[in-house]
Amino acid sequence: MVRVAYLTGRSYRGTPLAPGDVPALETRSRDLIVRAGAARGIDFETVYWDEVDLPRRGFDAAIIRTCWDYTARADEFIAALEAHERAGLRVFNPSRVVRWNARKTYLKDLGVSAIETVWAERADARTVAHAFDVLDAAEVVVKPQVGAGSVATLRLKRNAWSEADLIGGPSGPAMIQPYLHAIETEGERSLFWFGDAYAHAIRKVPHPGSWLANIPGQTSFVAEAPPAAAREAAEAARASAPDELLYVRIDLVLGDDGKWRVIEIEAIEPYLFLDFAPAAADVFVGAIARVLGE
Repeated sequence: MVRVAYLTGRSYRGTPLAPGDVPALETRSRDLIVRAGAARGIDFETVYWDEVDLPRRGFDAAIIRTCWDYTARADEFIAALEAHERAGLRVFNPSRVVRWNARKTYLKDLGVSAIETVWAERADARTVAHAFDVLDAAEVVVKPQVGAGSVATLRLKRNAWSEADLIGGPSGPAMIQPYLHAIETEGERSLFWFGDAYAHAIRKVPHPGSWLANIPGQTSFVAEAPPAAAREAAEAARASAPDELLYVRIDLVLGDDGKWRVIEIEAIEPYLFLDFAPAAADVFVGAIARVLGE
């Protein structure tokens, strides 16, 4: 039996996770992965990512999964993965990929397929005002360069915001992007590849009155084949990413100019939406089996 460490965090949104637990919304996905693994002779064991003795516990590999507390401990997270690798434990995706993907400045590597972005060391009033002009935008979204789950993310309208609105935004390096109105109707598309195999796609549409497409209870999720142009844009972005991706999720939104824009590449700990596309669990585990030579 091949043993794989299924890495999770010690907490989720401030709530501690007991040993062996994952956040509730991930339970179904983990069950599907564990079941697909058993069929292939792979045993997944849920462990905290910061357990220093993982390389000495006989695991054949470690898979980064629900490490959703890492953004508050980003440097420590990468250092822990690097330490695991130095001690001989294979980690997927590897720490080199995690370091590249942890700060959203990777969007600079994607060329025209990425959403236009103004980068700032601090999202102060002067910088935000300048971004409205640079982007020629009626509305913008301000968010941290390192972050997840829409934490510290703001939507601002030209001539209808004040410096006080920035209090709930990023406290450090920020990114400012045009607000793409199709998010409210077309929604956001998430496309997945496991190994080199395209696996599935999810359409995420915010409920009326909302604009965030990743909040459970405020978003409708459905497994749906993406438009051809969306997949082409995602493929172009994937070609610009590191070539060591065991798994990757690419998120896109239709721009106001009718072209698809990549808003995020998630190659660290993406929610895989397997509860909406359960057959993809076997594709995921199959990719793990191949890299382990099973």
